Amino acid sequence: NLQSEVEGVKNIMSQNVERILARGENLDHLRNKTEDLEATSEHFKTTSQKVARKYWWKNIKMIAIICVIVAIIIIIIILFATNVIPT
Repeated sequence: NLQSEVEGVKNIMSQNVERILARGENLDHLRNKTEDLEATSEHFKTTSQKVARKYWWKNIKMIAIICVIVAIIIIIIILFATNVIPT
């Protein structure tokens, strides 16, 4: 009877050890996934900042080009209005 109780306790302890080991493996797997996700998110952050900066400069260039074109048109209109350029 005592022997069967000891065997039962040994079985329970063996199961507990297996569960603890499995839990440790799961935690290691989760830690690896977390590290991968962190690296991926950092890469996404830097890439998105580069893209945002690229399109910001693209917009600035477009605004500058439009301003130059408008300035040229205004200068031409003024030159025509003052007869510097004969019509």
